[in-house]
Amino acid sequence: MVIVLTREEKRTFYGFYGLFLGSTLVLMVIIGLLFYQNQSDHLRDLTISKMKINASRLAAKIIYSHMQYLPIQRSDLVVENGLHFGLYDRNRKPIIAHISEQVSFTQKLYKRNGKSYLVDTSAAGHLGIVYIVIEEYILKQAIIDLVKHIVIVLGLTYILTSILGFFLARFFITPIQKQREKLDNFIKDTTHELNTPIAALLMCVDSPNPTSAKNLTRINLSAKRISEIYKDLTYLVLKDKNKSIKEAQVIDLKPMMDEQIEYFREFASRKKITFEYESQSTHFKIEEDSFTRLTNNLISNAIKYTNVNGKIKITLKNSLLIIEDNGIGIDEKKLKQIFNRFYRATAQNGGFGIGLNIVSSICQSYQIKIDVVSKIDEGTTFTLNFQS
Repeated sequence: MVIVLTREEKRTFYGFYGLFLGSTLVLMVIIGLLFYQNQSDHLRDLTISKMKINASRLAAKIIYSHMQYLPIQRSDLVVENGLHFGLYDRNRKPIIAHISEQVSFTQKLYKRNGKSYLVDTSAAGHLGIVYIVIEEYILKQAIIDLVKHIVIVLGLTYILTSILGFFLARFFITPIQKQREKLDNFIKDTTHELNTPIAALLMCVDSPNPTSAKNLTRINLSAKRISEIYKDLTYLVLKDKNKSIKEAQVIDLKPMMDEQIEYFREFASRKKITFEYESQSTHFKIEEDSFTRLTNNLISNAIKYTNVNGKIKITLKNSLLIIEDNGIGIDEKKLKQIFNRFYRATAQNGGFGIGLNIVSSICQSYQIKIDVVSKIDEGTTFTLNFQS
């Protein structure tokens, strides 16, 4: 099911997503800079070490040839790829030079035009060579390649993170959307539930004979229905559960149950539903209004979802209250959700999804165990255990 975002939800979603993207970008730039600094320093250190090693090798060969009175061969004087070298005498004149740039002999290590130069004097004048100059020309390209690599990796990572962030944002906002949709549906359903008895009242009042027995019955039932809706809503929103528990006293549930049965006979008779009622004295510590809300919602649900000419069996004995109907039933997969606020197992016969949530809340408050058994097209049985 696709849930459409409201304007405020869109603003919140894109605001959060923008903040996520911005903070992620800043974090990745910092990581990229730190990585670049570390790797570029490593490349420079590695290049300088390579230049020094090659200069030492050349100096060793020069000194060895001089001490052995051997002529030095140009083929023996080689350096690694990416390096050039030059050999200079005391007067800084080139003896062998593969370096085209003018060398600065006053600095041991320097950079010029994107290249690094090392001036080494370890040859110590052997074979007339005083200065060994090593030139490298690949560090600049290596650093450029490093930057490209960092940009590509961070760019791809940022794109993947952005996609992941989008779906995470959608995932986290989905419960809010669903709750908002449930609230919207609750308001619509409440309006519909109130509209039916109010319309009946207006119809009776506007009739030529508003005080007829039939109209009075309709007015009575409509007023009771509005009263029940009001009581459910106020209990849901305003009820102080802790206060109710403190005010609870041990009472006999039978007289209250008898009264509830008489109260609902009028509603049941409209659908030609038969009540089978059996009860015995049952004592339990509970606040009277809470017990009324509890049984009221269970019985009204039984009437609501029982077909015309159906039957409802209610039993209060042995500390158990059993309300059994032969109505439309509830899908077994939905049984675990029926006590959730605003949840409706079926759109049939109206309702707005708070009655069983109130039942569950009261049962939890007074530690009443509740069991539900139901089969589609066969009926539903609620069992409440009042043993303390």
